[in-house]
Amino acid sequence: IVMERNIIYKGVEFQVEFDFQPEEPMVRYYSDGSGYPGCPAEAIINEISYNEECFFDILEDKFDEIQGLILEKMGEEADNSRY
Repeated sequence: IVMERNIIYKGVEFQVEFDFQPEEPMVRYYSDGSGYPGCPAEAIINEISYNEECFFDILEDKFDEIQGLILEKMGEEADNSRY
C-alpha cells in the first residue's frame, strides 16, 4: 500500500511517501496442518521531501531511523482507530 505521512526527524517535518506492509500475525496451524510464521510491519521509503524539495539521497543513510518513526506513527494511528 503506497502511503504518505508527515514525519518529524531532527526537528524538521518531512513529507514521506512509502510502501507499507502491515504486520501479519502468526498462524500456528491451518486446517491442513501447516502454519505461517507471520511477519513484522514494514515501511519502504520511496520519496522524502521538505518544502517540495527532494531529500532522498541526502537522508538515505538515515532511512532505518526514519522507517522506525514511520512504523511508530502507523502503530499509533492503528491504536487510535480501535477506539
